[in-house]
Amino acid sequence: MSRTIYLTAAAVALLIGAGTTPAASAQSVAESERPLVATAPRAIDADHPLTPIGTAVPQHLRSARPAPTAPPVQREHGEAIALRTGATYRVDADAPAAGPKQRGVAPAVVSPAQCAGLLPSGGTRVINHFELCHVSTSGYDVLRGTRVVGHVSWRQVTVGNIYANDRGAFFTTSLENIKRTGETTDGLLRVDWGAGGYNGPDGSNKACDVHANPSNPTLLSAWQAGGTATHDISSQRADGYGRDYVSRCAVASYVRNTGGSAQMMSSGMRMDSASYLEQFNGAIFDRVMPVMSYSRSSTSHKAVADHIHDAQTNPASTWPTKPGKAVPGSVASGKPLSRLYEQWDAAAATQRQKNETAKNNACAPVRPTPSDDLDCDEYPFGSTWEGAGVGDNNFSVRYLDRSQNRSAGGSLAAWYASDRILHRDRFYVAITP
Repeated sequence: MSRTIYLTAAAVALLIGAGTTPAASAQSVAESERPLVATAPRAIDADHPLTPIGTAVPQHLRSARPAPTAPPVQREHGEAIALRTGATYRVDADAPAAGPKQRGVAPAVVSPAQCAGLLPSGGTRVINHFELCHVSTSGYDVLRGTRVVGHVSWRQVTVGNIYANDRGAFFTTSLENIKRTGETTDGLLRVDWGAGGYNGPDGSNKACDVHANPSNPTLLSAWQAGGTATHDISSQRADGYGRDYVSRCAVASYVRNTGGSAQMMSSGMRMDSASYLEQFNGAIFDRVMPVMSYSRSSTSHKAVADHIHDAQTNPASTWPTKPGKAVPGSVASGKPLSRLYEQWDAAAATQRQKNETAKNNACAPVRPTPSDDLDCDEYPFGSTWEGAGVGDNNFSVRYLDRSQNRSAGGSLAAWYASDRILHRDRFYVAITP
């Protein structure tokens, strides 16, 4: 795939007449005879409006803005960013599959119109591992000489969707509610994307590939006619690192005209080729923390939900007892769980066995009689690194209905596979009424 190409700063400067006060040789030209030029696009809102028509535009807006550079190389995982920002989404263990890539999440955002409805005040939202939404309002001034004679403004709506069984995503962008005030001309107006790679303690990868559809709109009139731009961002398996061939990339979109460019949004992606997931190749928007949710009203796993609820909210009431017991996993605790794939290596297999042994030892003193239809449930889950085998007694066991316990466990395993939860990926657990 080819990378997006930007104009150089010098080329942009030529297009807008260097964007500075006219040279002495042109001072004799009447301002009314000077050509129309555009300032670079910029985000606008009530506190940052476009310059009033008839006034002189500030010098910093007349200067040519350089072409955008790719996002810098990432130094941390997307989930670390999500932990800082508090970005989460909830997965309902009882919900039917929402699509081939995920289960239990909100209905797919399939159009820019639906995205705009989600963010009426603007912003960027990672809806889940497979969907992203961005809305912003932007515009630029039109100058004749140093004075503003017109405006162009619009609302940008971008929807990101992950491809099925592929290491990439596609982004669809529309520029809507375009308004042209005063004197304006049809000219360059396009959307570009850039990507940066990753370099962290666990490995490194080069920047993702960015490919723009050749038919994307490049003129203001094409956007006014209802045009949309599409871009693909992906990473080849050979470019990944580690057993799962992971690639992590920062991604950013830009709007460009003859006056320069401006970054409109940024986010992140993770690609992998994990053999133990539902689809061998895949990708996620990773700057969000998933929350696995069980309901206390569920007919399938009510008993498990009640157990987890007590462990998270009243750990002193659970077994085994411990002064100051604090069980991790809830959003409120700020301590997520992390997946333990026991076939990863010898250390993972050993920890999984420690979890099982510690659970069985804790269950033995409280085993009811008879218990033929009961299982001893544990929380945190045995498939996490925070399970009973940690050895700090910050866990809970309880005998409960066997079918409900196994139903809840099956939902968790299916979610690991479909939501691309890799070995050591972190997540929260929530209990709803």
